[in-house]
Amino acid sequence: MIVTETPRLILRHLTLDDVDDLATIFADPVVMKFFPNTRTSEETKGHIKWIFSCYEKYGFGLWATIHKADNQFIGRCGLIPQRVDGQEEVEIGYMLAKEYWGKGLATEAASAIRDYGFALGCHRLISLIAPGNIASQKVAMKVGLTYEKDTIIQEKAVRVYAINRPTFP
Repeated sequence: MIVTETPRLILRHLTLDDVDDLATIFADPVVMKFFPNTRTSEETKGHIKWIFSCYEKYGFGLWATIHKADNQFIGRCGLIPQRVDGQEEVEIGYMLAKEYWGKGLATEAASAIRDYGFALGCHRLISLIAPGNIASQKVAMKVGLTYEKDTIIQEKAVRVYAINRPTFP
């Protein structure tokens, strides 16, 4: 099911047919540099099943990211339920295959995810980003998130970037 589109991307629900494509991305140590470790195909399948539970419980989750120009699966992005310092939050998350970095695609995806989250009724969205992940921090700032604080999530230091839904008179 297509969730939303941008000029260059289709964001759709993940399926078990996406396991191999996502596992290839999760197996790349360059892509996974700021994550605890790479993931196997079996771990990727478990991750996708967790995402299915998010679709069911929250009505959102991470989505397959398809590059329209070549119809390739290039990553996963979307909305992720998070608990940060005791507070329930919704995160804008994005991860693309390294061949697609530096083209503005993560910014394009994050912008669409932000707008989708606000349209769903979220009043605030965050991104949790490793302190050394400057590229992801730049994406967050380009779509309007600002640095809020440093915290620890699952024993890992992260920077919290946040944006509140705009209010109009």
